Amino acid sequence: MAHPGTWKTLIGVLALAILAGGLISWARSVDWPIEVVRIDGPVRHTDRESMKSIMARHAEAGFAAMDLTALRRDLVELPWVREASLRRVWPDTLRVEVREHEPVAVWNGDALVSDEGTVFRPATFSEDGLARLSGPSGQGGAMLERLRAFEQRLAPLDLDVAALEQDARRAWRLTLENGIVLRLGRDRVAERLGRFRAVWSGVLEPRAARIDAIDLRYTNGFAVAWRDGEKPQAPGGEA
Repeated sequence: MAHPGTWKTLIGVLALAILAGGLISWARSVDWPIEVVRIDGPVRHTDRESMKSIMARHAEAGFAAMDLTALRRDLVELPWVREASLRRVWPDTLRVEVREHEPVAVWNGDALVSDEGTVFRPATFSEDGLARLSGPSGQGGAMLERLRAFEQRLAPLDLDVAALEQDARRAWRLTLENGIVLRLGRDRVAERLGRFRAVWSGVLEPRAARIDAIDLRYTNGFAVAWRDGEKPQAPGGEA
């Protein structure tokens, strides 16, 4: 037989559960309104009016009845929003924390790529400080990985990448911040970039201001196109 104290404890827990359930049912029945919406954290890019409109529509359901999952889904559909965290604070407050995408590149001229490789399409954006990526549809994340790999290999030369392009034939074209274009082709790309690295400091860097493009699609050499209209110099035969 259970000890009398145990029964009292069980009865107390049951009473609290019934009371809590009753309070929830009561809150739903009276449609307790949300009076305060608090946005935590910085919101730099997302249109606040769009956020307010979405939250106001969901808040009409009341404090207890509001569907936080649906609200979170609608907020994340805004172009700049990466994640949204929501929390009710009794008796009348909704706290919202939004994390935005961090753009690192422009994708095909009409979208952005985040630092996580997510492609998103704001209505307007600035290209300042962002690399330009161009390539096949659906390859934004993969292109960002290749951009980072190229940047890592060029960093010891103190060269920055302004743009990376992969055309319909899957050939690579890389534009440096100094305006020089590297034509790397489709095959043996790492080998060709290594050849460029080997000759940059001693051969090409002193002439960088005159160079328009460097074609590395050769078996053992490269061709230089000069900005003053000189004919390309091509040591080696094309692959």
